[in-house]
Amino acid sequence: MSIVKTILASTMLATAALAAPIANANPSVEEIAHIKATADITVGLKGLVCDFCSIALNKTFKKHKAVAATYVDLDTKAMSVVLKDGMNMNDAELTKLVESAGYNVNGITRKDG
Repeated sequence: MSIVKTILASTMLATAALAAPIANANPSVEEIAHIKATADITVGLKGLVCDFCSIALNKTFKKHKAVAATYVDLDTKAMSVVLKDGMNMNDAELTKLVESAGYNVNGITRKDG
């Protein structure tokens, strides 16, 4: 009986651990609107076809020390990038991250011009 309890407890813990990242992978409508409105950079993208594409890009960008938040819009094929206060990313850094995730840049627009 103790083995069954151990397996059940392990399964419940594993499920809880996996559910948190999945829940955060789908931001709310409000979160999406906020990210798009406050984005410092918008990156046009080539090669996106599905949600796994956006997950790969978000994961790659969120590892960068300058990135506070990201959102990939599959309909417009654009990524909104919010930078941390006082941080910046040049076009070469942005392009390198996009390409390392397996996609191509189709243009970079900055809020400040």
